[in-house]
Amino acid sequence: MVFDDKDLRPVRGMKDLTPEEYYPMLQVFDKLARVAESFGYLRVETPALEHYEILKAKAGEDVINEIYYFKDKAGREVGLRFDMTVPVARVVSYRVDVPKPIRWYYITKVWRYDEPQHGRYREFHQFGIEFIGSSSVRADAEVLTVGVEALKALNIGDFRVRINDRRIIDQLLSKLGISNELKPSVLRVMDKRGKVPDDEILRMLRDLGLSNDTAQEVLRLANTSEGIDKAIDSFKEFGVSDEFIKYYSELIDLLDMYGVRNYMDLDMGIVRGLDYYTGIVFEMYVPDYKLSVGGGGRYDNLIEIYSGKPMPASGFAMGIERLLEVLEQRGSIKRAFPQIDYYVYVLGNDRNYLALGYRLAANLRARGNKVIVDTGEKSLRSALEYASKVNVRYFIIVGPKEVSQGVVRVRDMSNWSERDVPITEFGINAKGE
Repeated sequence: MVFDDKDLRPVRGMKDLTPEEYYPMLQVFDKLARVAESFGYLRVETPALEHYEILKAKAGEDVINEIYYFKDKAGREVGLRFDMTVPVARVVSYRVDVPKPIRWYYITKVWRYDEPQHGRYREFHQFGIEFIGSSSVRADAEVLTVGVEALKALNIGDFRVRINDRRIIDQLLSKLGISNELKPSVLRVMDKRGKVPDDEILRMLRDLGLSNDTAQEVLRLANTSEGIDKAIDSFKEFGVSDEFIKYYSELIDLLDMYGVRNYMDLDMGIVRGLDYYTGIVFEMYVPDYKLSVGGGGRYDNLIEIYSGKPMPASGFAMGIERLLEVLEQRGSIKRAFPQIDYYVYVLGNDRNYLALGYRLAANLRARGNKVIVDTGEKSLRSALEYASKVNVRYFIIVGPKEVSQGVVRVRDMSNWSERDVPITEFGINAKGE
């Protein structure tokens, strides 16, 4: 049976990552992991599959519709994780022995049955952190700072972190006479701000039963955006309670101590689409890229849903594919094969020379090098062309003439210069010993 080309392509919304794409991604993984671990976060992984009831418990209507849901062979309802916050919350719910507060991070795949488009895939990678067991404003400041330092480590250029607070929005929606039952729907509409025109936002709000005046006030609220230093003045103008003004005054001061305040903006349209957020929420943006590259916030009630025990928590996640798109646009990273240090080519089929080539390769690998040994099917010219295509740095020729003189010929593939190098420099003698 021969498959059609379309059947050989990945499932819609998913990508094959060949080496020239995957290795740049690994570079991003490494930089992000270093930042997380520099703040004391430890890496964690969970199963791709979760019980469906766990996934939908606090996801929100829009996200529930994006869960990859199915029944396994035993008839159990399961789904692919759509983020890592929910699985981590589940783990913490039964691993009561883990010392609090918990600082965990992850770099892994998640799945959402979303409509594939620019920057949106059905299978994608996330980097994120979860800070569990602290309700302190210092925890929120730390989470925001890790996010800033992660983006700085990638040399991504200019970026902004847009901050809001679900508690403040909840308070202001109450002042507008919006009931608790209606608030989740209003928040979902607010979350579409910037994705659809303002007229469409107003129409959706009126369709929920809001008067035109109330809908206009909600839109005005969602469109309030300015530097973080003016946040307190805006909160006072809207009549936000003193407890939240005190919280944000302290948060801004802490961000200043961390040296990251200048990356922050107040954006009262940021509410996040997931229902588990309970406090500060934020999203990360870079110029000339319409989608956020990351986001998160405080979710103090999620773990309690699973365990029955209160457990404050805060965190964020970044989309790796989106970060890579931005880095490619900026020219900060390029798709390319990772470099292979050496390619060993043995002239002829003499067993002694072949044994020498294998010993040479083994010694080079023992020193930490990546080494290919030719299989004897290519001519010297073809082997050199192949080595150039797969990004080899040095091409070593093991031949009778060279070995008789106690050397091998080494070609620098970057400039095609050649020199004879004594075999003894590789830690072996001419006999391959």
